[in-house]
Amino acid sequence: MRLNALAYYADFFVSFALILMLAGMSLWDATLSTAAQWVACALAGFTLWTLLEYFVHRVLYHNVPYFVEMHDAHHAEPNAFIGAPPIIGVVLILVLFYAPIAPFHELAASGLTGGIFAGYMAYMLLHHAAHYWNVRPGTWLYMARRHHALHHYHHEEGNYGIVTSLWDHVFGTNLVRRRRGTRDAT
Repeated sequence: MRLNALAYYADFFVSFALILMLAGMSLWDATLSTAAQWVACALAGFTLWTLLEYFVHRVLYHNVPYFVEMHDAHHAEPNAFIGAPPIIGVVLILVLFYAPIAPFHELAASGLTGGIFAGYMAYMLLHHAAHYWNVRPGTWLYMARRHHALHHYHHEEGNYGIVTSLWDHVFGTNLVRRRRGTRDAT
């Protein structure tokens, strides 16, 4: 779906506000041990996000009709503001992760969800940077941009990870850029 600038950036700012709120609720009077537990849960949430991002991109965006149409529109116009309607991702994260865990362990729910939101923000920022920013060759951001560019412009499908290429390596979907002047072995 084509978005205006406000809708395109909305989830980024809402996610940031929710991370601050979740951290504040859990860490306001926290001990060092409680804070360490929250951070550990947040790191687990961030890692979980990278795996979810990989599978959502690989499975939903490339195989489920509504999502395929939206993703194909993004591939056709990579610099257009195309994406899911705002706040849907935020609500899904709260419903799927925070709500089921909070009744049993609020600190774990808060930390895990905060980490997932941090991953979601990293995804939005890196994906935006891959399409809009000029980055210096040789930097980590340049390598991330190249990884994503191969997803858009390679003749094979792959490179589904945005925040990390780890899962592309783990699941065998990492695309390698051929150097100019080389040919496939026959």
